[in-house]
Amino acid sequence: MAFEKFEKDFLNNKILNSHEKVIFIICYSFRNAPYGCRISHKYLMQRTGIGSRRTLTKYLDRLTMFGLLARRQELNGTNHYVFDKETMQEYISHNTNKRRRISLSKKKKSNPQINQQIGNVINMVKKDV
Repeated sequence: MAFEKFEKDFLNNKILNSHEKVIFIICYSFRNAPYGCRISHKYLMQRTGIGSRRTLTKYLDRLTMFGLLARRQELNGTNHYVFDKETMQEYISHNTNKRRRISLSKKKKSNPQINQQIGNVINMVKKDV
C-alpha cells in the first residue's frame, strides 16, 4: 500500500470542496505512472461518486483555475493530467485555443452563410430558440 503526503493547508483549504480535493489526490497519485497521469472521466466518476461528466468537468476546471493541475484530452478518450507549471501553461494554452476554435465553428453554423459560388445568394439558417 502506497501513501501520499499532502500539506495540511491543502486539506484544510476552505475554497476547494471535498470532491475537488479527492479528485486532485487521485490524479496526483498517478503522476509517476509510466506514461504519466492518464485517467478517464469514467474512472474518476467511479472513484469519487460524482454522478455526471458535467459536474466532474466543473471540478476539474476549478482545479485548473487554482493552478493545481492541467489536462489535455488524448486521442483514446482519456485525459493526460500534469502538475508542473511549464507543462501546465502549454496545456492551458492548447485548451484555450481548442475552445476558441469550437466557439468560432458554432458561430459560423448559427450565422447566415453566403454562398461562395454566387455572391448575391444568402442561405438563411433558422435558429432554434
